[in-house]
Amino acid sequence: MSPRLLLPVLPLLLLCACEESRNQQRAGIRKSFQDFSKAFFGRDGKSAINHLSKNTFLYYDRIIPLARYQDDAGLSNLPPVDLLACLSLRHRYSARELRSINSRKIVLDALDRMTFPAGAPHFLGIGDIRITIPGKQAIAPVLLAPGEWHQDIKVSFVKENGEWKIDPTSIFPAMAGRIEPHLLDPTVSRAEKALYYLEIHENEHIGRALLSPRP
Repeated sequence: MSPRLLLPVLPLLLLCACEESRNQQRAGIRKSFQDFSKAFFGRDGKSAINHLSKNTFLYYDRIIPLARYQDDAGLSNLPPVDLLACLSLRHRYSARELRSINSRKIVLDALDRMTFPAGAPHFLGIGDIRITIPGKQAIAPVLLAPGEWHQDIKVSFVKENGEWKIDPTSIFPAMAGRIEPHLLDPTVSRAEKALYYLEIHENEHIGRALLSPRP
């Protein structure tokens, strides 16, 4: 076949090759999610943590100093998910533990308990995967307990060191809009409302002392 005859076919061949590559990427992403889920439900935090993006740890690196030092006013000025994260960390760790804790320890503890600080739930499933940056980043809608699909909540997957990894904290911006209405009350601070919110959703006693700055 002459090069001139190949010219009309070339774009189609490139398109097919590109789609095949995207399908391979989607398969890799889904396998990574399945491996994470298997370890998560098996309470194997040491295996599950290997499937998490570094963005997850960067989030808690930023939150830890806030949990250590912010008072009621400072907490009340935080975005809703950051506020809940700080209160959750103060609830789960003593002041002494917070002074030395790191993000890996926080995430590993949460995985072993099959929870996540600040309410990043485990996803029961992911929907159609969309490659946003070929070979680097993708997103997918999530299935959350008790079995509801949330097309507006997208979890991110990032290619790191040759492997696709999940970032549970990527859903926080979408969750913020759902949490914020629960924190609005002209008679109390947002931090106090957040304590009430946590008490209901975690179903355990959370004291007002959590609003005090850590010494």
